[in-house]
Amino acid sequence: MDFDKRLEELFLDLPEAPSELGMTANAAQAGKMVYLSGAFPFKEGKMAYKGRLGLELTADNGKLASHTACMQAISILRTFLGGSLNKVKKIVMMKGYVASGAEFREHAKVLDGASQLITDVFGNAAGRHARSAIGVNVLPNNAAVEIELIVEVK
Repeated sequence: MDFDKRLEELFLDLPEAPSELGMTANAAQAGKMVYLSGAFPFKEGKMAYKGRLGLELTADNGKLASHTACMQAISILRTFLGGSLNKVKKIVMMKGYVASGAEFREHAKVLDGASQLITDVFGNAAGRHARSAIGVNVLPNNAAVEIELIVEVK
């Protein structure tokens, strides 16, 4: 499957990958594995979804936030791989951090937005991934979600 072409078929326009900040890289490679730092739900350079699920935001807002953060993660991956997603062999693991109130229980529903995007772009063979959904009290810059990916490349 041509993953770059698949983006076009889905009418998905990835955002520009963010600049690297501080002491860490957006992505690092060890052998055939690429590890992405956390990606946030930015749109046009601004945090698009702020606050905690179950308090300031609904699970449906969170699902959109995870989709948006995953778009950012895929953009980071494409940039790291030299401008093409066709070097991807398998999306192995996604970790999703969900800022949420103490009573919120729909973390998996929130992360379905990101998982669906991965499956849509990479198909079942390369896109079906393991996933952890982790509820936290607060994320950097008051982000609603943060997405990390572990990817095997060819």
